[in-house]
Amino acid sequence: MDLTDILREVEGEEDGMKQLKAQYDLAIQPTDIDKALDALDNIDNYGIYAQNLRNPEAIKKAFGPSIPAQKTRAAWSDWDERSDDAKGFKLIDISKRAPEDYEKGMEQAKAGYEEWQTAGNEGELEDYLYTLSGKELPKDIVGRYGKNYFPLKTPDNLKKYAGKLEQDVHFDVKDGKIIFPIEKSPYKPKPYLQKVMKTIMDNSGLEYEIVDVEKTDDAGEVIKKPEKKVVPPLSVTADTLDKVEKIRNQFKKEIGDVPTANYTTEPVDVDGKRKYKLVVTGISPDQRQKLLVKKATLKEDMEFDLELFQMQKRAGLWVTLT
Repeated sequence: MDLTDILREVEGEEDGMKQLKAQYDLAIQPTDIDKALDALDNIDNYGIYAQNLRNPEAIKKAFGPSIPAQKTRAAWSDWDERSDDAKGFKLIDISKRAPEDYEKGMEQAKAGYEEWQTAGNEGELEDYLYTLSGKELPKDIVGRYGKNYFPLKTPDNLKKYAGKLEQDVHFDVKDGKIIFPIEKSPYKPKPYLQKVMKTIMDNSGLEYEIVDVEKTDDAGEVIKKPEKKVVPPLSVTADTLDKVEKIRNQFKKEIGDVPTANYTTEPVDVDGKRKYKLVVTGISPDQRQKLLVKKATLKEDMEFDLELFQMQKRAGLWVTLT
């Protein structure tokens, strides 16, 4: 049995591996697509939500204050009020409008990102940015006087706040569905957008369903992002507390000083005998993988040298891996 087999046996095929999940947009699937488009074009169907698109405060939130010197602080405040999803869409928006400055900003963030990972956190560079306050964002992400954070108030951009949702501005029509990419929507977050869609279609009296559709790129490929996974604990069981302490020291030597790492020992009953389990939590997937390899290598060595195993067992030095 090689090391790969041991890793699979001890932890399972997919444990610790980063999975990908598709991202989804909301869509209206009507029985009559043309009538549904007419319903979206009728401002009377919007009810209370029609005012949101014409609200000066909504325009100010989208484009920032009219005084440039106030825009930086407004950008910081706007970022702090956003959910992680809303922050993600803002980053996408900035990357499209100011790609060069966006790349500079991501480079500026890498040092802090590495420290964040070293502290035991899991995620991509964008996930690290979500943890920052607006004031802590890289300067090129925000831009001088917030020029990158807020879009320019141009006629095309103002169409987004013209009084109703427009095709190719706020939604797309494809495969018999009216698709509302959240990054195009003046209604955020996604549950709020769904309330607006339901109000419009209910007022129209048409038959419809609201469905999730996979988000695709310009080439038609499904866009996926890493799915955050909780790092499971890693445990080792030994006969005595002294042995557990030795294993703990080996593990600490393997991954170094990790401030978030937590090593706890608990007594367990194995076949009627008292043993002690060391449980390690608060580590990153990479750190857990290092400890897993060390643990699995120990098991591999024991299996490979049967005579040594028997000698150690007779001497009471056998360590049980769990």
